[in-house]
Amino acid sequence: MNKYQAASSPAFILEEKLLRKNLERLQLVQQKAGVSIILALKAFALWRVFPIVAEYLSGATASSLHEARLIYEEMGKKAHTYTVAYHPTHFQEILNYSSHLSFNSVQQYEQYQSQIR
Repeated sequence: MNKYQAASSPAFILEEKLLRKNLERLQLVQQKAGVSIILALKAFALWRVFPIVAEYLSGATASSLHEARLIYEEMGKKAHTYTVAYHPTHFQEILNYSSHLSFNSVQQYEQYQSQIR
């Protein structure tokens, strides 16, 4: 029996050594190109390894208050946040967890412009 067969099912199995190898490549691209690479949360939601990802990448994307908080709490970084419609009662809290915001329209930007620091 190999190490994968021993895991209970269903399960996500991640090899940290391979993850770090891929993250090192991304980190090298960031350094050589002078860019920031951020994690697409929708494409990689294994939040338990966010501390490892945070060692190599600049941040992550969020599309809700809960995702922005998860990134902040588990990666220790502020999110790049975009959502189709920001909920007025959540907007101030989203600001606490976000380094960047993208708006869906000029009207939406104008609605929240005065609240942005």
